[in-house]
Amino acid sequence: MSPEPSPPRAATALLVDRTFGPWFWGNLASNSGNWLYNVTAAVVVYDLTGSAVMVGTVSVAQFAALALLSPWAGALSDRVDRKRLLLGAQAFAFASATALAVTTLLLGVDGLPGAWPIILATLGIGLGVAFTGPAQQALVPALVPDADLESAITLTSLTFNVGRALGPGAAGVVLATLGPEAAFAINAATFVALLVALLAIRPQARPPQDPEADRTVRAGLAHVRRDPALLWLLGGVAAVGFATDPINTLAPPLAAELDAEGDLVAFLVSAFGVGAAATALGAGRLQRDLGRLTTAALGGGLLAAGLAVAGAAPTGPIAIAGFTVMGCGFVLGLTSLTSVLQRRVPEALRGRIMALWTVAFLGNRPIAALVDGAVADWLGVRPAMGVPLVVALLGAGAALRLRAQGAEPDPAPTDPAPTDPAAADRAPADRPGDEPP
Repeated sequence: MSPEPSPPRAATALLVDRTFGPWFWGNLASNSGNWLYNVTAAVVVYDLTGSAVMVGTVSVAQFAALALLSPWAGALSDRVDRKRLLLGAQAFAFASATALAVTTLLLGVDGLPGAWPIILATLGIGLGVAFTGPAQQALVPALVPDADLESAITLTSLTFNVGRALGPGAAGVVLATLGPEAAFAINAATFVALLVALLAIRPQARPPQDPEADRTVRAGLAHVRRDPALLWLLGGVAAVGFATDPINTLAPPLAAELDAEGDLVAFLVSAFGVGAAATALGAGRLQRDLGRLTTAALGGGLLAAGLAVAGAAPTGPIAIAGFTVMGCGFVLGLTSLTSVLQRRVPEALRGRIMALWTVAFLGNRPIAALVDGAVADWLGVRPAMGVPLVVALLGAGAALRLRAQGAEPDPAPTDPAPTDPAAADRAPADRPGDEPP
């Protein structure tokens, strides 16, 4: 007789878990360092060149590899040990960041031969991140018992949002007190935190792989075509990613519209992070109580409501309240959709499907920024807030459609214990309740 499954733990308990705790703190340090680096690189490149185009080139160097290589990185993560892949990718990014840090410490940023050392280092970091992303998402289910999956996904997502709140603020302080050379060195050190965490964790062993299975990117795409629910889930993830672009693109013109001082932008971004962090502590419980797809629809609605409040805000404090609600909706929407996706995906294809998740969530950011910025220049920032608002509602609609079609799989602990080895080895998508709608 198989033992009773453990009940879900509180999110705070995962922060001190032997395996998940190092993962969370290592990712938090690394993501904070990434944002510290982004701000520092943009400031230094502009100071060196006076060109906004060159500043944009830094972003292209960082994200081009992610957009182009993620599907193949996902296929690779389905073939090899994901922990080792993460160690190798992070070590490569660390080497690139360290090379820039050492160069600037020796020469000073004024001694650089233009912006190209920074762009080349950024390209190296971007290559490491491209191979990190799919494996990072695919590894999460192996770090916790099945009952804790929703909380683990939420907390992993939280490291990105808290990093986005902490990193730029830290960059401002370090640039003002220690200089950009120190900022580049601190960024390199944050890679060490994640490398140490990866060495410390002990993920669950993956089931044996079929040597005859198709290991190509094409197999992952074919699986998505066979299961229309995955397309809707990825579309919902893309909608959430698009709808959160205003914290980058529209926050500055909104602050100017309100005739506020420049620090309002920082308050808006921080408010989004505070809302996300506060919601993350209870998101797993809410998903279990309401259902994941219901929670995803609620998240899309809150994201749209926050955009509406911020877009109509007559004062800075009301805009801050709107951005706080946006952060709440973002966490509920993204993590709920991701939880359904993770539970629906066969383990043998998890890396390839989560690579598509990475492209869906991050790949449309340049498009969102272009559309939001163009509408803001054409009609004004307040009408422009309506574009991501509509997209957020479309994401909520996708979640409601999937719920109506019964697309949400049951968590494994509620499934009957298998009575034969063949049933035990079946992929998660083969369990009852996981058939495509």
